[in-house]
Amino acid sequence: MLVIGLDVGTTGTKALVVDETGRTVAGAYREYQLKSDGAKVSQNAEDWWDAVKYTVSTVSKGLSGEIKAISLSTQGASMLAADEEGNPVSEVITWMDSRAAEEVKYLDGAIGTETVYKKCGWPLSPAGDAAKLLWLKNNDPDTFNSAKCFPSTIEYINKKLTGRFVTDPTNAAIRQLFNITTGDWDDEILSAVGVTRDRLPECAKVGEAIGHLTAEAASALGLSTDVAVYCGAHDQYAASLGSGATSAGDMMLATGTAWVVLGVTDRLLYTKNHICPGIHPAGKFGAMASLVSAGSALKWFRDLTDDDYKELDGTAAKRIASAKDIFVLPYVAGAGFPHDRPDAGGVIYGFRVGSDRYDVARAVMEGVAFEARSVLEEFSRAGMKIDRLMMTGGAAKSDVWTKIVGNITGCTILRPTERETCCLGAAETAFVGAGVYPDYDACRRVMVKTEPLGENAGDEIVFYNEKYERYKEIRRRVLGI
Repeated sequence: MLVIGLDVGTTGTKALVVDETGRTVAGAYREYQLKSDGAKVSQNAEDWWDAVKYTVSTVSKGLSGEIKAISLSTQGASMLAADEEGNPVSEVITWMDSRAAEEVKYLDGAIGTETVYKKCGWPLSPAGDAAKLLWLKNNDPDTFNSAKCFPSTIEYINKKLTGRFVTDPTNAAIRQLFNITTGDWDDEILSAVGVTRDRLPECAKVGEAIGHLTAEAASALGLSTDVAVYCGAHDQYAASLGSGATSAGDMMLATGTAWVVLGVTDRLLYTKNHICPGIHPAGKFGAMASLVSAGSALKWFRDLTDDDYKELDGTAAKRIASAKDIFVLPYVAGAGFPHDRPDAGGVIYGFRVGSDRYDVARAVMEGVAFEARSVLEEFSRAGMKIDRLMMTGGAAKSDVWTKIVGNITGCTILRPTERETCCLGAAETAFVGAGVYPDYDACRRVMVKTEPLGENAGDEIVFYNEKYERYKEIRRRVLGI
């Protein structure tokens, strides 16, 4: 049996054809654009569908008779207004958009950030759809009043595939309209925003069958109307399935422009600094936190020096000694969790005449890893025991960076052999939904393969424990955090 795991992300869409052993049979990718204008960061929803049509029709060539199901992994909290047929009547207001700052202040006064956090698992933010819907109501009332529905990415694509607007609990919660303790849209939040539940999608469990391809979708994708569509998940939760993080205590470190830590817990994990709890597809709970300045820090440095990643990576691997007194506070996009200091800027500290760009590159990698350790320490303080990290994404391709993370955190690093963990996780939801596997633990044992990085070096652990204490002191003295 073959299924398609489809990841509709922020900058592009990937499709993988996967069999029940986890083997990738075919893959395709198409990129699309973001439009940025000050606080506004938008997209065209039609670009998502065009990318889905391209990637799915590409990977299904010669395989259409064998493909039995599709499921999605999607970016969260990117919202548009749509008519009854699902056609966009507005641009997509993405999760990176911050135009709704004033609406956040209003909702904080009307409901309270802590109340919303306890309901949804996410504190109020301009990125959430509660604030963005209120912005649309206040600033574009014609669009707000005429729209039939306000879908996010997963609902829009599910509508294109099956004719139904359907979301799942992981995507619904990040919209900050959904109550994770009741499993339903939250009437108090909806009332404060001024939107009725009939203008929001259905919510199905991850892995639940939601229909088959319509004749129109099947024709566009080069597939049969017999292809079943199963409800997918938010991309980070899909990645946790694809990396094998399905049991309480498992921890995924997804490395991209931002780095995301997602732990699997046996209870909803609420904390003062707002670790974000949610419903994990594997029958457990999830807990998320983000380093907003991570991969973006090394990209900034790479662009500044006009090097390529391979050269920086290979030479920085040899610079542990020459970089020992260089520290980088990597806050090129502010200091995210657990500091909550979006105003903080980055710092390069301790370089001298003999220092070169490879020493600084090493210190950038170390600085991001120190921040990852700070995040993991917050999870530990909240009661999670962490000894293994499933590391995915761009930094996981770097042997030196993964070793730095292992030695700084003291964790065993496991890397999935299938790099496209979001697509693999989406495929897993289809296999579990179709009954090929009874649950995600059984699915993981067959479909997810990981490679251990090897033992952390004892002398480097000691070295980095000492350097981490110096890093925290510099961070405190320079930025007060």
